[in-house]
Amino acid sequence: MESNKKYYELQALDLWDFSSFIRKAREIQGITLESLCRGICSFSMMGRVEKGERLLSKELRDRILARLGVCSDGYENFLFREDYIVWKRRQQIVSAIEKSDFRMAESLLSYYDNADDDGEDEGKLGRQFKLVMKAQMMKKRGENRAVIAKLCEEAVKLTVSDIDGMSVNGLCLSVQELDMILEYERYCHPDRLAWRCEDILRYINSDIFDTYSYVKIYPKVVYCLYQSMDDGSRDWNKLLRLSNEGIEQLRMAGRMYYLWELLEIRKEGMTRLLQDVRDSRGERTKQVLEETVETMTEWLDALDFVHDLCGTNRRMETSCYLYQQKEAYCVSDVIKRRREMLGLTKKKLCEGICSEKTIGRLEAGRTKPQMEIVKQLFERLNLSGEYQRWQIVTKDVRAFAVVDEVIRCANNRDFDRTANLLDELNQYISMDNPINRQFRERIEINLKYGKGEITGADAVEQFRRVLEYTIPYEVAMKDCELYMTNAEILCLFNMAIYSGSFNECPAYDALLKICGHIEEDGISEHIAVWEAIMTNAANVYGDIGEYDRSDEISLRTMKESIHCYRMNLLAANLYNNVWNYEQRIKNDIPVRQGYQGEKFLKRCITLCQMSKSTVRETIISKKCK
Repeated sequence: MESNKKYYELQALDLWDFSSFIRKAREIQGITLESLCRGICSFSMMGRVEKGERLLSKELRDRILARLGVCSDGYENFLFREDYIVWKRRQQIVSAIEKSDFRMAESLLSYYDNADDDGEDEGKLGRQFKLVMKAQMMKKRGENRAVIAKLCEEAVKLTVSDIDGMSVNGLCLSVQELDMILEYERYCHPDRLAWRCEDILRYINSDIFDTYSYVKIYPKVVYCLYQSMDDGSRDWNKLLRLSNEGIEQLRMAGRMYYLWELLEIRKEGMTRLLQDVRDSRGERTKQVLEETVETMTEWLDALDFVHDLCGTNRRMETSCYLYQQKEAYCVSDVIKRRREMLGLTKKKLCEGICSEKTIGRLEAGRTKPQMEIVKQLFERLNLSGEYQRWQIVTKDVRAFAVVDEVIRCANNRDFDRTANLLDELNQYISMDNPINRQFRERIEINLKYGKGEITGADAVEQFRRVLEYTIPYEVAMKDCELYMTNAEILCLFNMAIYSGSFNECPAYDALLKICGHIEEDGISEHIAVWEAIMTNAANVYGDIGEYDRSDEISLRTMKESIHCYRMNLLAANLYNNVWNYEQRIKNDIPVRQGYQGEKFLKRCITLCQMSKSTVRETIISKKCK
């Protein structure tokens, strides 16, 4: 699957203007209005939405976006109070099921028993979500398959009523609906599951989905295709090609959806092919197959090791991950907290934008002002006036591809390539915008430090200056309810790292307070920020000799990462454990029996290889030698 132009064109659209977004996104994807609304709302309603005459609930907006191939992973989403409550409830249900807290999940799902169930389109999606979540709980508890099958059928036919025997090609469906169709076939019509998998593979290979949407469904379809075939009828060449594609996409995205299952398929397939290589002419082929089997075995062993360490399940148990949405914030809370952080009165904030009364009602969650008013308020608060934030502010599609490449090259310490890309980026974004300057200069500071052009102390001062493009440093240090962007948190994070004494830096204390607020709010909802900070916190505790505390934090971080199916920081946290064991041995502190340092380090290297963390792999490999 190409990293296609359509993905970046969609990112350039402004989600604040939802009616315009739908119209332009349909044009980019080549989707008709009839296809988009089929089964979820009436054609007339969608027409009014496109004309800006009708506002939709979050549930319906989310389904429309998902059908358009737009995934919200990785962005900061700003929602009005009612929508935020819906989002929050759903995330709590998903998290509770993932962690097997079924009592909590059932309690939260009871909301849908009392919700409006009068057959309206928007109520239909709430009922569908409830049916899907009930089926997930029953699957995880190993309950009656017939009941699960009935729930699956009822759920999918709410929005795809005529799916029986019908190809999905020609329809417009979300990743969630494709998953419901798969589950329906698995439980109700297993005899046609193979055909359906092939059908869905053709659909998702049409480049309608972005990378994060693609990796959520593709690996599962491949696994279901494998399951649908008898042992003697499996086309191993095809399964190996498909599983390899799935594994590579997961590695690129840093996700673990059905990763263990695909590795097993690839290992089994390669082992079977190896048995068929007999004559001497196949020696080279035999060697390649043996190396691949060995690699798959190492990768599976590394995953098994981490899952055993964390007490987590290596196999996928539910489809809840498809409903995880991260980085959402309530507009009312953001404006109130940000205003108070910056010491602005309501009168000062609203000057030339709206009335002071509007600000009061907005902060209390009692009004939804025009989107243009919210955008202007955000910009006055040094926030991006966009519904769904990218790391930069621009309408130039070319910029987004460059940003992706900048981040990749910077992470791999490809300094020259990163510098050239930053120069190219200047052509597509305005440096008058503080958010754009913040992005560019954060990368540049890391670049200069990596090349030895500045000291750690220099880097700290420069990151402080970059932070203050959008918020004063003293404000970020306040012990109060804060709203800080991920870019601002990254500035603090880098200040703490480059200070040379992470635990004594004021920025470090601020970061731990941010993590405390995240834990109160829900770790899975802000996992990217939390896992990065806590991974380094574990590192710091190890450096100062608090090895037990460091191990505790690393273990917890790995567990939370696994619950969110993220692999990129597993190696770093496992290495923290290795470091702590080595230091205990050096200092004659008792360690648990059976600890094998070299084995642990090799597991770390394998995890680095799986997640394409080349820089970390180099560091750990040197340690291993």
